[in-house]
Amino acid sequence: MSLAIHKKDLADLFRDLSGKWPVYGPTENKEAVTSRFRFAKLSSFKNFAFNYGHTVLPPKQFFLPPEEVLFRFGDNKISPPEETEIILFGLNRKDGEGIFYLDKIMSEPIIDEKYQIRRQNIKIIIIDSLPPSNSLNCDLYLQRVDKDHYLAFPYSPFGEEIAQNPYFGHEGDVGTISTRHAADEVIYHPRLDKIVENSYNHPIWDKLADTCFNCGICSYVCPLCYCFKVEDQIDITKNVENDCQGCRNRSWDSCMLPDFAKVTFHNFRPELKDRIYNWYYHKFVRMPREYGIPGCIDCGRCITYCPANINYRDVLKELIKDEKNTK
Repeated sequence: MSLAIHKKDLADLFRDLSGKWPVYGPTENKEAVTSRFRFAKLSSFKNFAFNYGHTVLPPKQFFLPPEEVLFRFGDNKISPPEETEIILFGLNRKDGEGIFYLDKIMSEPIIDEKYQIRRQNIKIIIIDSLPPSNSLNCDLYLQRVDKDHYLAFPYSPFGEEIAQNPYFGHEGDVGTISTRHAADEVIYHPRLDKIVENSYNHPIWDKLADTCFNCGICSYVCPLCYCFKVEDQIDITKNVENDCQGCRNRSWDSCMLPDFAKVTFHNFRPELKDRIYNWYYHKFVRMPREYGIPGCIDCGRCITYCPANINYRDVLKELIKDEKNTK
């Protein structure tokens, strides 16, 4: 006997949740030529996109926004913006794992306090046909097990509270459905960190530099890229010296951009091929060694939205293949 909810009751569950909290989730614009899916505030359950495809921006936009005010200053005081509780409804497991890994990144070795405050105010409900994994930090996981039923797995007091809703019951006879095929797991090659680390002089980096637009899109759409820049904005007043006011802003940045590694009068990574190698090194060498996980959840967003049609899986496969041939 398992705790489950019938598919027809999901709309009522959504209605109850949206009556108490702002609810965000995947939506679909069927008229869009590209980028049909995106995360937005859901005004109605009918706007919710089951089994959504690639969104341009991953859910990290809610925890680490593209642009945000860290705090405002003036009148001899510092005022951080107020945070509100929201619910992320219907994420798939892949995006849920991305949040789990981002939680680790923003917690160690240095705690990002702004991220942590916002993270505590966001509740997560995952809906997927795959079973839950150990790499999740959600409140409620709903696994589709047949065309009519979702098994419910509460992971927090909030999730347990939701599961007390009368829409959930104990179902003794639920079937199974065929789950989608596993993604290409080249990122989990046992020697990938060594292979990438030793590939600095590989001709593939020159080849990619001839193709790459160094636009940074691969970083912006990645669920785990977290580079940012911080700038102070000063409001001009009649007496700036005694009436200094303004705000401190944080916005996304990318190690792929030409000026990212510029310090005063020196750029220590001026060549595009070095920036490309650094992107791969950070994801597949440094992060596995620092956090025990690759800096990639294999979601494929960077492949889908790269204007140069660069496929990181093909790049890694070529490095692995050439490493075998040199033995």
